[in-house]
Amino acid sequence: MSSAQQSPTRAKRVYIETFGCQMNVADSDIALARLNEAGYQEVSDADQADLIIYNTCSVRDNAEAKIRGRLGTIKARKAKQPGLRVAVMGCMAQRAQGELLAAHPQLDLVVGTDQFVRLPELLLQVEEEGRLAATDFGDFESNGNWSTRRSDGVNAWIPVMRGCNYNCTYCIVPKTRGREKSRPPELIEAEAREAVAQGHVQITLLGQTVDAYGKTLGDGSNLARLLRRLHDIEGLKRLRFITSHPKDISDELLATMAELPKVAKHLHVPAQCGSDRILRLMGRRYTRAGYLDFVERARRYMPEVELLTDIIVGFPRESEEDFQATRSLMETVNFSGAYVFMYSPRPGTGAANLEDDVPMEVKKARCNELLNLQLEMQGAWYQGLHGRSFEILVEGLSKTNPDRIQGRSIGNLNILVDRYGADGEDRLAWTGQLVKVRITSSTSLSLFAEALSPAMVASGA
Repeated sequence: MSSAQQSPTRAKRVYIETFGCQMNVADSDIALARLNEAGYQEVSDADQADLIIYNTCSVRDNAEAKIRGRLGTIKARKAKQPGLRVAVMGCMAQRAQGELLAAHPQLDLVVGTDQFVRLPELLLQVEEEGRLAATDFGDFESNGNWSTRRSDGVNAWIPVMRGCNYNCTYCIVPKTRGREKSRPPELIEAEAREAVAQGHVQITLLGQTVDAYGKTLGDGSNLARLLRRLHDIEGLKRLRFITSHPKDISDELLATMAELPKVAKHLHVPAQCGSDRILRLMGRRYTRAGYLDFVERARRYMPEVELLTDIIVGFPRESEEDFQATRSLMETVNFSGAYVFMYSPRPGTGAANLEDDVPMEVKKARCNELLNLQLEMQGAWYQGLHGRSFEILVEGLSKTNPDRIQGRSIGNLNILVDRYGADGEDRLAWTGQLVKVRITSSTSLSLFAEALSPAMVASGA
């Protein structure tokens, strides 16, 4: 056995694969920062790693099925390379720690959503004591600072709170991430300043219900005041936050968003359904009218605010009438984007006690109908933007075409621009800069623009 396999502190190569939400991406960055401090180096190929970590999601069953598949694939390699260490972290680890260890003898460590910051210590414990699970909820901040090895040159993702107090009946998050806990604003500000100093000019604040930020601190902190605190950091160009619950969006927050020029005019606020009957069964704590009141208030403060939503179809007892109420809500609001999901029962949730009585073929048909509706509305909206000018923050290369760069507007429009100018200039050098563009064409999914002039590239504040 090589020395790299004898001690996790000397096993310099770590591979981490992340599933699920942006909070998981941020957690992976924090975990990698801790492991780097302990002597590990990240590799992009699992076959080169001495430590493999899967950061897991439990929101839907197919996300967990992917992890089981990964663990099955790694079994043969672990038999040939007993010094390889395999760990699972994240929501599935929190939910099913016993099941994972029992079903997968190739797994060395199961670490929950609060304990993953102790990864170097826990890996040493594995070497000394063997396989283990560490899934207690604890005081996350007591485990040290959250300085992170950030994975995106322009963007920094900073968790401002963890957990959720809502207990929606379909949702596993309160069980996998615990009760709501807000982080002190001074720590968040310190991380934001560090991130901007490293060149990350767009910061996104993360929370399961981010608009509830500050409630557990007891010092008057809230999201609006946090935005004001961060807004004037020198070098910061854009400030965003996700995800929101409609009950927590105050007029103070909306007014602050409208006032502060660096704060994105964009809200991701899951509606989930347009039927009051199903909303009650989901435990969402608002009505259709309440959601529409939020929409009216948001657009009163910010007439061009972009509203993104999540929708669940096929929830237990959802009738055709309930589904049509959801469709009509989407038509009424005309969202800028919508994630549409088929209901998937999650163990331990309230809805798991209800019969999953909507047939799969009906779920699929309803899901496709709403996705097509969103594409139709989105395509019409995009066509109406032709000729409009926007200031975008260039984030880098297009994910699908290396001959284009992509950037986002102060809302959340993802806009594509030719990478090379008429003079041959490589505009990839604009990454991290604010640029004026004009929309020239579109599809239902994409917006294309021309740069108004290289001289229009703004320096940013």
